[in-house]
Amino acid sequence: MNERIDRARILEMAERQVKAGRIEEAISEYKKLASGEGADPGVNNIIGDLYVQLGRNDEAIKAFQVFAAHLESKGSYSQALAIYKKITKLDPENVIIIVRMADLLSSQGFIPEAKREYLRAEQRLRREKRTKELIFLYDKLIKLERDNVNFKINLAELFRQEGFIEEAVAQLNEAAEIYLRQNEPHEAEKIIEQIRWLKPEDKRALSNLIDVLRKTNRRPYAIELVRDALAKEEGDLHFRTLLGTLYFEEQDLDRAEEIFTAIVTENPFEARARIKLGKIYVLQNRQAMAFELFSPLIASLIKKGKEDKAIGLLGIVLSAEPLHLPALEKLAGIYRSRKELDHLEVTMRLILEEARKKNLTEKMFVALAELLELRPKDEELVREYRILRRELGFIDEKTGEEDMLAAFEAEEADIDFLLTKADLYISQGLIRNARRILENLSLRFPHSSKIEKKISALDRVKARIGPEEIRDRVGKVQEIETKIEATPELAKTFLSMMEDGEKTETRITAAEIFADTEILPFPGEETEQKRYYDLGGKVEEELGLLQKIFLQQMRGDVSILEKDLSEIVREFRDQVKQKIDARDFETRFHLGLAYLEQGLFEEAIEEFLLASEDPGRTLECYSIISKAYRQKGEFDQALRWLEECLKLAAEGTEEYFALCYEQALLLEEQGDRSGALGIYQKIRDWNPKYREVRQKVSSLS
Repeated sequence: MNERIDRARILEMAERQVKAGRIEEAISEYKKLASGEGADPGVNNIIGDLYVQLGRNDEAIKAFQVFAAHLESKGSYSQALAIYKKITKLDPENVIIIVRMADLLSSQGFIPEAKREYLRAEQRLRREKRTKELIFLYDKLIKLERDNVNFKINLAELFRQEGFIEEAVAQLNEAAEIYLRQNEPHEAEKIIEQIRWLKPEDKRALSNLIDVLRKTNRRPYAIELVRDALAKEEGDLHFRTLLGTLYFEEQDLDRAEEIFTAIVTENPFEARARIKLGKIYVLQNRQAMAFELFSPLIASLIKKGKEDKAIGLLGIVLSAEPLHLPALEKLAGIYRSRKELDHLEVTMRLILEEARKKNLTEKMFVALAELLELRPKDEELVREYRILRRELGFIDEKTGEEDMLAAFEAEEADIDFLLTKADLYISQGLIRNARRILENLSLRFPHSSKIEKKISALDRVKARIGPEEIRDRVGKVQEIETKIEATPELAKTFLSMMEDGEKTETRITAAEIFADTEILPFPGEETEQKRYYDLGGKVEEELGLLQKIFLQQMRGDVSILEKDLSEIVREFRDQVKQKIDARDFETRFHLGLAYLEQGLFEEAIEEFLLASEDPGRTLECYSIISKAYRQKGEFDQALRWLEECLKLAAEGTEEYFALCYEQALLLEEQGDRSGALGIYQKIRDWNPKYREVRQKVSSLS
């Protein structure tokens, strides 16, 4: 018989039986389609519904389960969930079905819903005291919320009831460590008391207790506990290291040094103790010994391609004054091999500064030679290099050095011409254009009193022209410039500078030096001398190692840099407050850029707010603040600051519409398509060729 005709006949017969109210007979017909060759598992859904009509829920549930399992095997999880919900309506206390639903919800990413279903099953199992099943259930709950302390405590109690003491202790230790990470040491201590009752000699619990005592400023008691542990097991490396660390934190450097020296002597490859001992040497201003101690580690790290960790170790040596020259030279070698020229330049400037202090003329000469390769047009470097060559007897008038200096001096003569250009813009009321020229000049000729006076005078000038006049005035300036261009030699310097300010050689400012480096210079009290300290190396090292050392820190291990990133930043900012005036807007602005580059958004925003008090920077600072909030994912704040920018920008200008475009992008990211569309249409009406505005309007429409 043809299978298709036979199937159609069976379905027709089953439907007749249903209409006639003969449900049993209909079920018999449908079962023919649900079994055998070419079976249709979907028929089980119909069979289940028919059993429900008969009030035979157990048989209905079996049929639904068969169909749900089939849907799961096909990956139709949403449909499977719908069938499981039908089952729970028939049997709300069916733990197996509830857990299966929760598993599916979890796999689909519906975590809150999955948790709710697991807890429903937990209540039923707890009422029935089904401990073993509860253990498996809590294992699922902990996978959903790994930092849920209550889940771990409950699981520990279940393990204890079943006699699994080791497993119970492990869960309690994890709960205590979560409290320690959340900076709740007193809660952690309560849990540790339970552990010490269950297993008094547990080493992990003792380590966690030591962390509690450290966080609650009870180090003397912590030292006593560690010494008791060592009395029972004298050679325990973990507790010896812990004891040395406690002495170190108590500023008992002699005892700490004794412990770490013994560990390093017995175990030359024990890196943690070696690093701790090096830190002690640095605190005692014995940088040479620290560098010698770290040298094998640094060489090994470089060989393995882990230069960032090597830089971190060098950062420890260079965190004290005076800066250790061999460590600086090693740092320069790393940057040289990595072709990180900005970092190399900063390090070579530090080497030059230290060599000057120590009057090491040969090292000065080497540093100057390399710096001139990096900055061949730095006038000060050229002059110092020439003088030093003469002192060392290397001077040769045929080398071209005289010509190099003469070129610099000839450029100085062009200042008056360039200042005339700025005056031309000022005369037409184009203050921003003039300021841009003067700022570029200031970077190019940083010690020119003429430029400084002109900038000071410009600060007192205010433009009183409307946007509609700007084009006319720019046109006038261009006419005058056309005449000036008739003098090619003078015009060449000016035009090349205006066309590509990026290519103009400029001296590095303090803010630029420390913005993206390992070792950061910091201005001293006197203008003629500079003091340096380390921040960038520590920050980059902490960020680079954070993921890798996290678990080690939780166990009490010592990382290359122990300080918390927030602590490093806090120390740096304290130094900034002491050294830099809040109204030093230029430095504040560059500090903000440096923080932003490191991903320290809150600190960056604070600096830009200070810098925004400079009327000439307000709009730019507000725009960057908006971008910082956008990077943080705080779109409401990002929009608020963009609105502040729009209040400051002249309506109808290109700057105004650029801000509008950013506003539309933010609204689009937030899902406000209609709001974004309105702004895009406004921009399109102004300039249909602006960026991708036509495509934006088309896609959102």
